[in-house]
Amino acid sequence: MEPSSDTPPPRTTKGDGNALYLLAMICLVATANSATQGYDSSMMNGLQILPSYTDYFKLTTTTLALNVAIVFVGSVLAMPIAGPIIDNWGRRWGIAITAILAMTGAAIQGAAVHEVMFCCGRLLVGVSVTTGATAAPTYISEIAPPKYRVMLTGLYGCSWYVGSLMAAGITYGSQYIEGTWSWRLPSLLQFIPSICCLIPLPFIPESPRWLIYKDRHDEAKAILTKYHGNGDPESVLVDIEYAEICQTLEHEKCMQKTNLKALVQTRPNRWRIGVVAATGFFCQVSGNNIITYYLSSVLDAAGIKDTKTQLGINIGMSVFNLFTSAVGAWAADAIGRRRGFLCSTVVMSLLLIIVAVITKEFGDNPTVSSSAAEVALIFLFFGVYSLVWTPLATLYPVEVLSYSMRANGISFFSAVCYATAFLNTFAIPYAMDWSAWGFYLITSFWNLLVEVPIMYLYFPATENKTLEEIDIIFEGVRHVENTITVRDILQGGKDIEGEVKVAVKQEEN
Repeated sequence: MEPSSDTPPPRTTKGDGNALYLLAMICLVATANSATQGYDSSMMNGLQILPSYTDYFKLTTTTLALNVAIVFVGSVLAMPIAGPIIDNWGRRWGIAITAILAMTGAAIQGAAVHEVMFCCGRLLVGVSVTTGATAAPTYISEIAPPKYRVMLTGLYGCSWYVGSLMAAGITYGSQYIEGTWSWRLPSLLQFIPSICCLIPLPFIPESPRWLIYKDRHDEAKAILTKYHGNGDPESVLVDIEYAEICQTLEHEKCMQKTNLKALVQTRPNRWRIGVVAATGFFCQVSGNNIITYYLSSVLDAAGIKDTKTQLGINIGMSVFNLFTSAVGAWAADAIGRRRGFLCSTVVMSLLLIIVAVITKEFGDNPTVSSSAAEVALIFLFFGVYSLVWTPLATLYPVEVLSYSMRANGISFFSAVCYATAFLNTFAIPYAMDWSAWGFYLITSFWNLLVEVPIMYLYFPATENKTLEEIDIIFEGVRHVENTITVRDILQGGKDIEGEVKVAVKQEEN
């Protein structure tokens, strides 16, 4: 069964000047499903500040943690099915299923009359999160023109903050609503990003790499021509890119299938999946989740307990993080992958140590200066995280995985992320009750003594390379026959006129 057989065939008209603009819009629309995740985390931050929410469910430390963390259980449960769905049905169908599940979960959550119903809705939202986090970045990386792939894939992660800002604003406004609608309305409005994903889906093309893997070469070549070659059927860039994709995927077809076994089938694959797992784990335990899901507890520890002030800080942080993550996506190749991970983690750790010292000294008797300093440091911490980790945590796993591993590998990455987040966020309330400053120090030392050495030793630099060129880093072998590559054309490093000889092997049904 291949529901994506209804992919609308693009019109390859020479000189279609709007093709790249249209493709950018397609990719940016696909990133809207990332906003669902950002909306959820910011919404839960806001709801915890609202007395109407905590009083209605009579939340304790345990049930508060459960309400937040249950979404991660759904995310982990979706891991075995997310990859096969988008490999067999297509990337677009994965995005569509994500949107439908998220809207259903939001409706149940907003209509909840008891805690079990609320958690069931959040569980369903969690299932949608993994499916979307697998389908959307995979789709974007596979359909984006090589010149814009890094920026557009990085922007997927930045869209997290679009949803976060939306939820922060809605919860700030809903505090003035009487009764349970102050928390029901933000819960119900979680469907907005999903609507933005669902409506345009019938009008966008399928991933050309998925089509080639399914032996639908004509459709794939037409899509590449329209969106990468500006509608020019004689585009040299398209010819070379098409050949690279065909030859690389032909090799992968001979070597391995698109299943979970492929993740550990060879030594290069084990290296790839190890890097992906480490990225998923580290992006959840570097201190970011302390603020992401329990900002109110952090601000309480800093002596800032006024509801309006906390909600205002939540909005300000969402705006700041959206800006810094967008800058990070734009400058991802300049920042670098390995270098960016290492430098940002060290800086984040140092900032957390300073926060720990201030919290220990002024936690019981906070002053205006100490509270202001902690808020500033929290903004700096998350600014550094958003600049590097937000775009790269999405971009890097997609890059290091080969096509045959990509869907299941990204699904596995999501499962690692959310399993870690579940344990992490469930433990954070207890850790903060035990000792906020002590927890900050433990997190800092973990970053410096564990994360930094592992990233230094095992994370390769992948910037300024196409997906097919990144395969060479892990495989040590070039599977493409062309002497001129896509990167040569983009960088203008060779005189390609009259030298292009493309040999593409196509298997006929």
